[in-house]
Amino acid sequence: MEWVLDFFEQYSGPLLIGSLALNLLTIIFLIINMGMISSLKERYRKLVRGTDGKQIEGILFEHMDKVDEVYQRLNQMESQIDVFNNRLSFCVQRMGIIRYNAFDNTGSDLSYSIALLDENNDGIILTGIYGRIETVSYAKPVKNGVSNYSLSVEELQALERAKANALDRVDLKSNRSTRQVG
Repeated sequence: MEWVLDFFEQYSGPLLIGSLALNLLTIIFLIINMGMISSLKERYRKLVRGTDGKQIEGILFEHMDKVDEVYQRLNQMESQIDVFNNRLSFCVQRMGIIRYNAFDNTGSDLSYSIALLDENNDGIILTGIYGRIETVSYAKPVKNGVSNYSLSVEELQALERAKANALDRVDLKSNRSTRQVG
């Protein structure tokens, strides 16, 4: 036992310095550890906010249930969008209009031809011919961009304008009153 006391007496200076260094290193690690624990506590508080002290496992299961609900609603909305897109394909999406003077003895361009087409270029051409004595209106069906009926020059122009006037190429953010018709 005496050799231990001799050892400590002989090396007391270096042992004291070594133990102080180890204590200082321990204090540094303790401060770093406290900082990390503080950060973890803050993250944990954010994770469990509004849970009234529930366990993490319960919170995660509740979160996963909510995620599953969101996926179900997303799938429902995608199905609804598909239905709407299908319906939209049959709506008027392209329009072309021509105004003209059908007879030399009338003033202004009071006659017109309007082509109204859906996504598949199916629709109708409405024509109104204005005369001094009478006005006549009629419609001609259009299937795949062509009509089985003979079309006048103005009706052909209205049809071509409608085919060129696809809804996808219209800037929907722009003001409708500034957009040119036909």
